[in-house]
Amino acid sequence: MDHAAVSALRARLLSAAAKRIPKAAAASCARALGLWRDEEVKFTTEAQFLLVLDLGVFAPPGGHTPALAREARQPHDAEEAAVLAALADARFTLFRLGAAHPEGGARAEDLLRGTEIRLRDDRLQQPEFEGVAFAGRLMRLDGLDWTCGAVAPLTDEVLEELLGRPVARPPAPRMLPPLTPPAPEDLAVLRAAALAEDFAARTYRAALDHGLLGKRP
Repeated sequence: MDHAAVSALRARLLSAAAKRIPKAAAASCARALGLWRDEEVKFTTEAQFLLVLDLGVFAPPGGHTPALAREARQPHDAEEAAVLAALADARFTLFRLGAAHPEGGARAEDLLRGTEIRLRDDRLQQPEFEGVAFAGRLMRLDGLDWTCGAVAPLTDEVLEELLGRPVARPPAPRMLPPLTPPAPEDLAVLRAAALAEDFAARTYRAALDHGLLGKRP
């Protein structure tokens, strides 16, 4: 399956799954992110809304069924089924972007697993993102790691907050800064924290609280 086909199928399946998020699950997701107001999901940027959809599709809090599981019950052809299986196995992680890969995509370091990956995401494969880190779900297909729609920028301050340390919240940077490589002991703490069910939601909320996805509603 070529890259364009994977990208199109991934987008179509994620969109179909997102339509299967019940309102109660959407409310739980938005509350976890601080984006629930007046009985509605409130957001000021598409990136904020994508975080709500990400939780609803993959891991809604409150015991709700992931919308991806609902979508998996529908009939799909062989190519759709292959991408759907990859999405079902997607893992949430923190990753730091490197230089372009000679065979396409970008080199990246999976901070939670300590491995180098080859990332495919046209939005992130830009020279200005080298050294910048993001949080999001990655699916593995055809030797590549693909993002799954939503990503949240990470800064040194966001990591400090995830590590449980007091941290100031400076104004959101105009350009995302490179992430300082975390110390081994800090990586060990983050890897342990990532075992918690709410780690993705806490990470996304920290990025939102630091204004990295636009002003809150």
